[in-house]
Amino acid sequence: MWFELALIAVGAFLAALVLGSIGFAFGIIATVIWVVVLPPATIVLLASICATLLQGASVWRFRHEIETRLLWPFVVGGVLGVPLGVVALHRIDPMLFRHLFGGFIIAYSGYMLMRPRLPVLRLAPAAAPVADGFVGWLGGILGGLAMLNGTLPAIWSGLRGWDKRRARCVYQPYILVTSILVMLALGLDFSVDRSRTVLHLLVCLPSLAAGLWLGFRIFNWVSEERFRKILLWLILASGISLQF
Repeated sequence: MWFELALIAVGAFLAALVLGSIGFAFGIIATVIWVVVLPPATIVLLASICATLLQGASVWRFRHEIETRLLWPFVVGGVLGVPLGVVALHRIDPMLFRHLFGGFIIAYSGYMLMRPRLPVLRLAPAAAPVADGFVGWLGGILGGLAMLNGTLPAIWSGLRGWDKRRARCVYQPYILVTSILVMLALGLDFSVDRSRTVLHLLVCLPSLAAGLWLGFRIFNWVSEERFRKILLWLILASGISLQF
C-alpha cells in the first residue's frame, strides 16, 4: 500500500515537472511509472484529473494568446475521438496495453531524438482545418486510451511550422478540453474504483504543486534543447523497460 502511494506521488511529481518545463507529456511520464501499480482505466482517469488541473493553470496564463481559428478543428476532432479511446481502453488486455504503450513512446522518443528536418506543410485554407481536425481526432483516441492526447498535436504543430508560443497556445487548450472529456467519461464508469482514485488524487496534489513549481524554474535555468534531450532519453529508457 505504502509502496503504491509512494510510486503514485513520484509519478505525479515527475510528470508535473515535465509539464511545467515543456507544456505537455504528463500522460507519458505518469503512465510509465503508474503502470507498475495501477490498472489502465485508473491510470487514465487519474492522469486526466491531474492534467486538467495543471493545464487549466497554464491555459489561464496564456489565455490572451489563444487563436480560436487554429484551435477549434483540434477540439472538434478530439471530442469525436475521446469516446472511441475510452471504449478501446476497456477492451484491451493490461499486458498488451503495457507493450503497446511502451512501443509507442519508444517510437515517439526515437523520432524526436533524431529530429529529421521535415518540410513545413503548406496546406490550402480549406484543407488545413480538415487535417488539423483529423490529428485532433487521433489525439482524442490516444487520450481516451492512454492519456496521450497531446503528443500528436504537439508533433503536428511543428510540422505546420508554428513557433513555440503559437503551438503551445493550440495544444495546451486542446489537452485541457480532451482531458476533461476523458475524466468525465471514466468518472461515470462504475468499473473504476472511484474511492481509491480520490485517495490517489489526494496523494498527488502536493506532488503536482511541487513539480509544477520546479518545472517552471527548470524552464528558466536550463536551455530548452538540453532539457528536451534529457527528457527524451529518459522516456526512451522507460519505454524499453516496459517491454520486459
